[in-house]
Amino acid sequence: MLSNKPLLLAIGAGLLVILIAGTLLFEGDEQAPATTQIVTLPVPQLAPEIVEVAPEPEPEPEPESAPEPEPEPVEPAFVLPLLNASDGLIRDGLVSLSRHEGMNQWVAVNDLIRKFVGFTNGVSEGRVVRNPVEILAPRGKFLVSQIDEETYSIDPKSYDRYDLFVNIFESLDSEGTAELYVLVLPLLDQAYSELGLPNGSMNNTLFAAIGRLLEVPVIAGEVRLTQPVVMYEFEDSALERLSPAQKQVIRMGPINTQRLQRKLSEISRALRVALETN
Repeated sequence: MLSNKPLLLAIGAGLLVILIAGTLLFEGDEQAPATTQIVTLPVPQLAPEIVEVAPEPEPEPEPESAPEPEPEPVEPAFVLPLLNASDGLIRDGLVSLSRHEGMNQWVAVNDLIRKFVGFTNGVSEGRVVRNPVEILAPRGKFLVSQIDEETYSIDPKSYDRYDLFVNIFESLDSEGTAELYVLVLPLLDQAYSELGLPNGSMNNTLFAAIGRLLEVPVIAGEVRLTQPVVMYEFEDSALERLSPAQKQVIRMGPINTQRLQRKLSEISRALRVALETN
């Protein structure tokens, strides 16, 4: 009996294992309380909810600040030359105001401002001062046609001698001429003061001279002359009473007279505007 004891223990252990296993498998059919085993299960980790976040808008680039404007260059103040050294300025100014090549000949003389002032003052008084404007004198002889023993008339061919003068004068830019006049007015005033005339001014003298020339009548028909001694005179006493400067305009002929007066009126208007705005 004793020699079989290990075998019996093994069979008993096997039955115990079967009994426990059956109890675990069929615990719902038994009335005996079952031993509850608490098993802790791991809490499932929920995947984090992915929330799409709209990307923040990129900041708008700041507008580039406009570059500060560079300061405008300040033109140096214009300084007039001395009266005795002003010919270069006047020549350059007048040549730039005309496209006529003959202007170069007009300004080829010296002491331009003094000669202009002297001539203008003479015209304002009705005189023709020839020395300052000798360069402007017409070429050729004064032509007449004889009507009878005592009467003559101006030959229309004689008017052609003044065409060049009027062409050059008409070529001047009126507004530019007025601006040049205002620019050099201090020099003109200085030259005028040298004449030693009381109670006068360059501006008044210039407008008086222009006024005299604008008063000259335009004679469209025949202009009759007489020759009492050597010099010719106008047969019409009204024409003969005109000043020497005005008679000279009549000798230019009706077409040249109209052209000259039209340009003088244009320059006169430009002069008044330029003087009022300066």
